[in-house]
Amino acid sequence: MSLFNLPDYKTIEYLNNPLTGRYEKQPSLISFNKLPFDLKVEPTQMDFLKRQGADRIITGRILKGQREFFTGLIPINQFSFNGNDFDFVKGVKKLSLIIFVFSPDYKKLSVYYFNHFYKQSPTQRIKFCVSFLNTIEQQKRD
Repeated sequence: MSLFNLPDYKTIEYLNNPLTGRYEKQPSLISFNKLPFDLKVEPTQMDFLKRQGADRIITGRILKGQREFFTGLIPINQFSFNGNDFDFVKGVKKLSLIIFVFSPDYKKLSVYYFNHFYKQSPTQRIKFCVSFLNTIEQQKRD
């Protein structure tokens, strides 16, 4: 039983490839293409991300001089972080919340992508993320 009403989200699983240091997307019956095939965690170099609490980023590859994906990793707890993505719908920028959950051994990465759902307030965003993660844990136990 859900502890609160969940907005629509997609779950994407990645496994760490120790040869490349990248997390590789795992096959699923229904693909989700807003995230790239592989992701890499790196130290943050941008001051605006550090001011938001992100001392690490997660990024896709650089294609034709552009990163195919990029967000800061803002801590929720020891192994969970939030970030965001955006796209344009009819000329309007739409943010999407993303929750990244690493396994304790960092071999697995579960990504929860909330398309066009975002909490502007950092406090409300963290509160939502904690509630969501608690609900996911409760559902695993049920």
